[in-house]
Amino acid sequence: MDKIIIEELEVYAYHGVAPEEKTMGQMFIVSVEIATDLEAAACWDDLSCSINYDDVCADIEQVLTIRKYDLIEAAAMALIDWILNHYPAAISVKVLLKKPWAPLGRHLKYVAIEMERRREEKYGHS
Repeated sequence: MDKIIIEELEVYAYHGVAPEEKTMGQMFIVSVEIATDLEAAACWDDLSCSINYDDVCADIEQVLTIRKYDLIEAAAMALIDWILNHYPAAISVKVLLKKPWAPLGRHLKYVAIEMERRREEKYGHS
């Protein structure tokens, strides 16, 4: 299966359980893989036969900034749901959502979750 990959898009948002995370916010780093069929786009050199990754990036920013989530799991699922609902050509979506400055009182590179869903798992059809 072909994939459209967006790697490490930075989005400033307000997710977390701690009150300061919801008021001060922090940077989140998002990577997305969208499985789709890119043959027509490649053959015809036509963007309308593909999924516009610029639009997907704007959608990711919107989904992550329109609402505050306690858990990054909920934010990642919101991204998956949005993409599967708004891009019919998306067969599956994998999201890696990193939180580099999680307030844990320990030095670490980041905490993250990765979730993947297929259209038929979410909606019972392809």
